[in-house]
Amino acid sequence: DFPRKSVLHRKAPLSNLWIFGRPMRVAAAFIAVSTASVLRGSSAANSTDVDMGGPPNCGDKYDKLPDFTSEYGATISDAVCTHPGYKQSCKVFDEALQCWFRFMVTDHCGDLPSEYKKRNKKLVEACADNEKDHLDLWKMFSKDEQAYWRNSFKAQAKESKLFDTMNKLVPKQLLCTTLHVIDDECVKHANVRVRPAR
Repeated sequence: DFPRKSVLHRKAPLSNLWIFGRPMRVAAAFIAVSTASVLRGSSAANSTDVDMGGPPNCGDKYDKLPDFTSEYGATISDAVCTHPGYKQSCKVFDEALQCWFRFMVTDHCGDLPSEYKKRNKKLVEACADNEKDHLDLWKMFSKDEQAYWRNSFKAQAKESKLFDTMNKLVPKQLLCTTLHVIDDECVKHANVRVRPAR
């Protein structure tokens, strides 16, 4: 389902990382332009020569979802992009994370139940722990949640280079987003609940 080690979780300085044949700091700008262009259906995506493929299914637009949904979406990258080494690079995927979030809300998270009371404390701690990676997060998924992930996100990632790239570069943040959205009742709150439940 994932690379054994995400590019951004390696112990190398950010300046030493290369994506799409470019230094990470340079590639991030290309990814940002491509992400916005793909999600808005603009041909400008090709101008970066970073091929992100066709647009993924983002579900309904915010104006078709409950009023507070856009507020929640706006808090996602701040909640999950916490690693000091690549916080800004992670936030390049803000629109893509919100796209996945909107798909989940439109799909009612596959009617998966919230595990907030049982899981939230460990989830918040794992997402904030820089020593934990996406494989640690994957172990927190139930079998039904893993099946939902494979049938929805992974199925789209086969066609969407944008989703595939996000899965390779920020898999931990992607999984943190997914579990938070499920546990926030898909969603009935105005922001990601990152304070551990007692």
